[in-house]
Amino acid sequence: MKFDIITLSWICFFAGSLLVCFKNTLRAGWAVLLTAYALAFAGKEITFTGLGWLLLTAGTLLLAVRQHGWKQFALHGAFFVLSVLLFLHRLPGFNNLLVFDKVHFTPDAAPFTMYLNLDKPFNGFILFTCFGSVWYSHRPNAITLLKAIALPLIAIAAICLGTALLLHFVNWDPRLPANAWLWMLNNLLLVAVCEEAFFRGYLQGILGKQIFKGKSPYIPLFITALLFGLAHTTGGPALMLLAFIAGCGYGWAYNKGGMLASILTHFFFNVLHFFLFTYPMLAARH
Repeated sequence: MKFDIITLSWICFFAGSLLVCFKNTLRAGWAVLLTAYALAFAGKEITFTGLGWLLLTAGTLLLAVRQHGWKQFALHGAFFVLSVLLFLHRLPGFNNLLVFDKVHFTPDAAPFTMYLNLDKPFNGFILFTCFGSVWYSHRPNAITLLKAIALPLIAIAAICLGTALLLHFVNWDPRLPANAWLWMLNNLLLVAVCEEAFFRGYLQGILGKQIFKGKSPYIPLFITALLFGLAHTTGGPALMLLAFIAGCGYGWAYNKGGMLASILTHFFFNVLHFFLFTYPMLAARH
């Protein structure tokens, strides 16, 4: 691996991504993340425009938690829109690092492209900063956490991967791809953490409890799972259906074991898919 300012920025970025997820290391995490973004700016991975979008996103949420009534509603709405744009990489100013360029993990697999993103994960960092104290308060013991992960994971693995096999979306194909460590690091810290903070922690947990206060917790769970499915439109109807089912499982894990349970359920499911089945999916047949 070539060691340069970009490599150093990503070492700091991964370290900060982990530290910011825990209450006792939140400040240290932000110190490391700010260093990472400074190095990324020096390496031209992010511009002043990109930094401006991140500051606007952070400011919107920080203001939202301090307001009430229509102002809070409007600010949460603005944060939601900015978050979606960051998730979809629609905001300018980011030159995310390409690490897998149309790679075929198996001959029958669709090409896989992966970037190390500076835009999308920021959403998770600011959410942990604002709501981490709420999420940290739910700390199940080891047995409860294991059950909260195992039961949803078994269910969605059986349903999603079984359905994917029946739809000829994937094949059984166990293997150990090259650079799997980089995929795992990215998938845990920049995908699972970020997506669970937004969908389960923020939409299902924070907003869901406010909007559907006193009603069944399954209402925000299913609505959030539906939004999670819609977020996977680029994969077509099959992927949207599978993402919805998986989202239900992640929401179940969140309700039973909190943020850590949903993150690990999400990550372990992705690991099963990556190592044991066609990844990301079978190539389209013409």
